[in-house]
Amino acid sequence: MMVAMKSNHTTMTLKQLLSGLAVSDYLPEIEVKGLALDSRQVAAGYVFIALEGQFDHGLAYAEAAISRGAIAVLCDAKFDQYCQQILSRLMSRAICIPVRDLANKLPEMAKSFYAPKSEMFICGITGTDGKTSVSHFVAQALKLANKSAAVIGTLGNGLIENLEESSHTTPDVMSLHKMLADFSQQNVDCVAMEVSSHGLDQNRVAGVEFDIAVLTNLSRDHLDYHGNIENYKQAKKKLFTENNENTLVLNADDKFGDELYLEIKNNKKIWLYGLSEKNVMRSKYYAYANNVSNKADGIQFMLHSSQGVAEIKLNLIGEFNVYNVLACFCVLLENKINFNHAIKYIQKLQTVPGRMELLTYKNKPSVVVDFAHTPQALTQALENARKHCEGKLICVFGCGGGRDAGKRALMARAAEELADLIVVTNDNPRNESPEKIIDDIKQGISNELQLIVEMDREKAIRYAIEVATENDLILIAGKGHEQYQIIGNEKISFSDRNIALSILKVHQ
Repeated sequence: MMVAMKSNHTTMTLKQLLSGLAVSDYLPEIEVKGLALDSRQVAAGYVFIALEGQFDHGLAYAEAAISRGAIAVLCDAKFDQYCQQILSRLMSRAICIPVRDLANKLPEMAKSFYAPKSEMFICGITGTDGKTSVSHFVAQALKLANKSAAVIGTLGNGLIENLEESSHTTPDVMSLHKMLADFSQQNVDCVAMEVSSHGLDQNRVAGVEFDIAVLTNLSRDHLDYHGNIENYKQAKKKLFTENNENTLVLNADDKFGDELYLEIKNNKKIWLYGLSEKNVMRSKYYAYANNVSNKADGIQFMLHSSQGVAEIKLNLIGEFNVYNVLACFCVLLENKINFNHAIKYIQKLQTVPGRMELLTYKNKPSVVVDFAHTPQALTQALENARKHCEGKLICVFGCGGGRDAGKRALMARAAEELADLIVVTNDNPRNESPEKIIDDIKQGISNELQLIVEMDREKAIRYAIEVATENDLILIAGKGHEQYQIIGNEKISFSDRNIALSILKVHQ
């Protein structure tokens, strides 16, 4: 949801706000109290910004905004007859200003109005999988370094110890600049921010002064939005080529990471990380892991870097977390954290909610809750769960409605290849037929003897736990940290973690 913003900025008039944006010079020196993209969030003295939306135009809500106290309405200079009629009707009640190419001028306007301090260290993290973990690991580690650290992303926005729920991985451009300004007012030292492909494609991070940009990996996702993998890749690429950061942190084992390195290596400082010494040693700044071993309660490996070597013990499961921790380690070193301190901090990192989150009870099967909702993420989660599993590996998953249908069968193939038993269930079907989603998933299954279908997600989790033995491990994939399930237009309270815990407790 787009939200209104009341700023801690210095006083700014409407004329100052629109200065240099190719609109009339004859604007009143009236003070602007805030900016809003949503008419419901307008207050007295606000400017309402009416953009063309996916389903309707913001001008349809301009009268409501004026009734709430908007002093001015901005809209794109290019609009149809319907919009012209609305604008004509409004001009007697508020200042109505057409602005050519308004959507692309919002970043400049937001940055000018909110003016966050430039001293704050801002780390942008993008990739198909791992953004949430890396952002939280960076913030956790920086907090251990006695820095005030905030995150912006899927699990919420704010100081790492006090997150507020977020509606989008990457906020809209107005909300984002307001948030950064608020962090400045709170004397936040560092911000670790997830940057989604949608956010990049829609220029939501335009005007943000990133100090460092991180790539986790790239695989198939969001093709319902981008259309094809090349468009998806080009959206991700914008973080590394169209922003002004001087330092990049790239996964050298990832094909896209390798492409970026070869293209950009002569223009920016680049840290390379991965599990291949050969891949990372191409840069003078690097970190890689070898001799990785999985333990019941975590992972051990040797970390080699351009600043030293150390043995690492992580309180995390899943070998892909080695990649996430290496990315975090590079960010810490770039943030001037001493090598020995950085080593100490990464060994204290805690599991991010819903990211390979291990739930155990004595004499009960182990349960891992993970957000894996792409074929690659599910493959990684299952491969890593297998390394911590002495008995059978059971996978509970579904696929979201209104999203890339092409990945459904691919996820089923991954599950069939790596799990001993598959329990297919609802994820967030939204307004799509749950039966149709299940049928799409089943197209990837060749052996239905390995498959159980239970549409009710709670019953599916209960079934998996009840048929499992003490040595088995159950991976519940797809929703991770989410506290809800979307069925039709209804958002129902639901947590994989809480459901699993309640079933494990009952059966002690």
